[in-house]
Amino acid sequence: MWRCPTCGQTFVTPNMPHSCQVVGLDDHFAASEPNVRATFDALLAAARELGPVTVNATKSRISLQARMRFAAVEAPRRRHLNAHLVLTRPIESDRFTRVEHLPPYYHVHNLRLEAPEDVDAELRGWLAEAYEVGMQRHVTDPAWEKVRVPGAAPRSP
Repeated sequence: MWRCPTCGQTFVTPNMPHSCQVVGLDDHFAASEPNVRATFDALLAAARELGPVTVNATKSRISLQARMRFAAVEAPRRRHLNAHLVLTRPIESDRFTRVEHLPPYYHVHNLRLEAPEDVDAELRGWLAEAYEVGMQRHVTDPAWEKVRVPGAAPRSP
């Protein structure tokens, strides 16, 4: 693991592009309604049930990292979170507002979270898969599913 000498964030490869503008986690939620922080806390608790998680809070987002980053939320909005999960295959669900393919086989699944109840069993299942991607299981397990071309996952209009 490489640690940025300026901000202290860690990465699986040296000199990864990133923001060194570290922001306090509480500062991110200062202008949000209390349920937004509760929703983030529910997401983080669900991730930590899977194993160790590092929280990286920078100016534009809060990311969750195992070995690599596997989930994140954009800077919190007043009433909701725009979150994403990194998987190695596209998943079709009305809950995703957009699925972006990042070659060679990453699929960033974007969704909106408004309440702690949104961190339900379905989301926890996707989060568990994303955590395994964060642990780089897709690199070490030859049987791990990796879809190398964009699938028919939903896109934003």
